[in-house]
Amino acid sequence: MVSPHHVVKIATALSAVALTASVAVAPAYALQDIAIEDAVAQSGSVTADNGVVMQSDDQSDDQTGDQQSQDSMPDNPNAKLPDNVSDEISDDATVISEDLAATPEGEVKNIETGEIVTDPTLVGTKDQQPDPLAKTNGESFIPVSAEDVKNAVVDANDANSAESKSEQSDATVKQSVEQSSLKSAKSNTKTAQSQSTQSNTKVQTAKFESNEYGAHWGTYNNSKAFFDYQNNLFVQQAKGVIDVSGWQGDIDWAKAKADGVEGVIIRLGYGEGNNADKKAQRNISECKRLGIPFGIYWYSYADTPSIAKGEGADVVAKLKQFGVNASDLAYPVYYDLEKWTWKGHQPPTDPNVYNDIVNNWYSALQSAGYKNLGVYSYTSYLQGPLKHVDIYAKTTWVAQYGARMGFDSFPTNSRGWQYTSTGKVDGISGNVDMNAFGNKEYVNGGSSNSATSYEVKGNMGVEWRSIGAEKSVIGKPIANEVCDWTQGRVNCYQNFENGAISWTPSTGAHYTTGAIRKEWARRNYEHGVLGYPIEDEKKLSNDWKYQRFQNGDIWSRGTKESRIVLYNLRDSFYKNGGYSSLGGPVADEESMGRGWWRQRFQYGDVWSKDGTNYRFVIKFDLRDSWNQHRGFSWLGAPVANEENMGNGYWRQRCENGDVWTRNGASEKYIVMLNLRKEYYAKGGFSKLGGPVSEERNLGSIWRQDFQKGSIYAH
Repeated sequence: MVSPHHVVKIATALSAVALTASVAVAPAYALQDIAIEDAVAQSGSVTADNGVVMQSDDQSDDQTGDQQSQDSMPDNPNAKLPDNVSDEISDDATVISEDLAATPEGEVKNIETGEIVTDPTLVGTKDQQPDPLAKTNGESFIPVSAEDVKNAVVDANDANSAESKSEQSDATVKQSVEQSSLKSAKSNTKTAQSQSTQSNTKVQTAKFESNEYGAHWGTYNNSKAFFDYQNNLFVQQAKGVIDVSGWQGDIDWAKAKADGVEGVIIRLGYGEGNNADKKAQRNISECKRLGIPFGIYWYSYADTPSIAKGEGADVVAKLKQFGVNASDLAYPVYYDLEKWTWKGHQPPTDPNVYNDIVNNWYSALQSAGYKNLGVYSYTSYLQGPLKHVDIYAKTTWVAQYGARMGFDSFPTNSRGWQYTSTGKVDGISGNVDMNAFGNKEYVNGGSSNSATSYEVKGNMGVEWRSIGAEKSVIGKPIANEVCDWTQGRVNCYQNFENGAISWTPSTGAHYTTGAIRKEWARRNYEHGVLGYPIEDEKKLSNDWKYQRFQNGDIWSRGTKESRIVLYNLRDSFYKNGGYSSLGGPVADEESMGRGWWRQRFQYGDVWSKDGTNYRFVIKFDLRDSWNQHRGFSWLGAPVANEENMGNGYWRQRCENGDVWTRNGASEKYIVMLNLRKEYYAKGGFSKLGGPVSEERNLGSIWRQDFQKGSIYAH
C-alpha cells in the first residue's frame, strides 16, 4: 500500500538547528500532538465546521504545508535519498523503491547503477505476478518520478554544502536559536492548553500517532476526530485503523487491540491465480476471535477487464475459503489500484479502461453477495489514470502522507485516510500503515457503519433504496425532507451527501448528483428552464451521462463538461436517432436568426424552427460540405433530412440550396438558387444525375455540370 503526495522541501541550516532545539526540550509524543500542530499557529486562524475559530498554522501561498528532510526520498519521508541517480534512469522513469526505478517500457533498473533487475521475486515473469511488497521488503513506498528524485539529490547536495559552511559560523548563533526555540515551544504548549479549554475542538495525545507533517488526532463534537495540519476536520467519530499483510508476520492481536487498534484492513491477496496472503487466514481468524472490526483489500494487476473479472473471482473464492461472509465485514472489500510493475506487462493509462476494470471486479463481488465494496488508491494516481467520475464514486479510502488530504471527491460521508506508513503498534514488529476512518458529518449511532439519523420516506425512500441506499452514488441523507404542500406547487426534496432526491406527484422521485446536478443548480434548479427531473441519470458509452428533465435534458461527460438540450431541439434530437446516431452535445444551443435554432453534437447538428414542425439534422460529410460552403449565411437552414440518392450520392435540401456529397468526403458540392430551380425543372437526379462540379460564373450566366449534362441559369 502506498500513498504519493507532492512534497515541498524546506531545508535550510537555520531550520535544521531550530528543529534540533525543539527535540531537545519535548518528548516525541508532545511534538506530534502539540508542538507540530501549534508551533506554527501564531499567524492566522481558520474556522472549523462547528464555527469554532482555531489557530491556523500557515497563511502563506503554500498549498501543501509539507516539510521533508533533505536526505529523504521525495514523498517518502522515511526512505533514504540515493547518493546519485544513474544516467541510465530517464527523467520519465518511476522510482518504485529506495533502490529501484521502472522505465516507461516496464524494465526495472537499479537506481544508482542503472543495471536491469531480472530477479523474478521482484519483477515477476510474463506469466507470474510478483508480490508487490517484495521490492520494498514489505515496507510501503510512494511511486515518484525519477526527475523529482534527481532534483532532490541536487538540492540535498546544495543544502549539505550550505550546512557545512554554516557549521563554521559563530556558535552563539546556535545558542540564540536554541533559546528562542525553547521559549517558542513553551509558549506553543500554553497556547494549545488554552485553546483546548476554550473550544469544542481539542488537541489530545492519542495512542495512534500523528504523521510526519502534522496531520493529527483530536476531538470534535465530543468524539475522536482526525485533522489536517491546519486543524481542518477530515473525520469525526473516528477510528484508528491499520492495514496489514503477511509481511508483518504473526501479529499479537490482543496486544494490538489493547494498544488502540479499532479496525483492520487485511490483505487477502493480489493479482489473478496467486496464493492468498500467507497470513490472511490467521489475521481474519484472530480479528473474529477478538471482535476487532475488519475489512479486506486486494491488490490489482489487471490491465484488461477480463483479468479484473478473474481477480474478482479469486477474491470471492478466498473469502469463501476463509469463511468470510458479507455480514462479517465491518469495513469494505477494497480494490487496491496502484501503478504496478510486472515483467512484460504495463498498467493502463486510460481512465476509461480502468473504469471497465473496476466495473468487472465489482460485478464479480456483487454477484457473490458482497455489496460493501470500495476503491483504494493514492492521490496522484486518482488524479491521473484513475481520473474517472465513476471510479471517484467508488473511492472511499485514500492514501496520502502529507499535511492535508489532497483528494476532495469522496462520494460518501464515511471515508478513510491512510496518513502514514511508519506507525508503531504493540504486538506488531516493524512499521505499520495507520489510517483514520470516520464520518465528515456527524451521524447518530457513533460509527461509519451505523444507520443514519434521518429517515427517507415515501416515494423518495423507494427511490433511494432502489439505487443502493447509503452505498449509492448519493450516499446517506444529511437532512430531513423539505416539502411544499401549496396547491399547484406540491413537491418535496431531501439532501444527501452527494446529491438530492426530488419528488412531485407528476414526475415521481428521482435523484440528481455530480456534474448533472451542478448544471441543474447553475440553471436555478426546478425554478429555472429545466423544471424537475423525470428520470434517473443514464450512463452511456465514452463517459457520457444524461438525465431527462421536464423541459430538457442535461448531459455530462466526465466531471467537468456539461450541456443542456431543450424543448424543440431535444425533440429533434430524439426524432433523428438520438445518441446512437448523433452522439453527445458538444456546444450549447444557438439562435441562428429567423426563428432557427441549432445545437452541435459529436456527429451532426440538430436544427429546429420555432412554431413549426421543422426538426432536422445535418450529419457527417453533409455537415462538412454545408460548413465548407459558408453554412447558414449562404445556404440557410435544412428543410429536409439527408437522402441516399444512390450511386454514392447523398443530398440534403436547405433553404437556399442543396448540399451534396459523393463517395464520403472525397466530393462535396452545392446546387443553389436558380441553378437548383433549373436542375429540378429539367428532371433532377433521375434525368441528370448528381453534380460533378461546383457552379461557375461565365459572365452573364452560371453553369454547373452534372453526370448526364450541364445546367445554365441567369
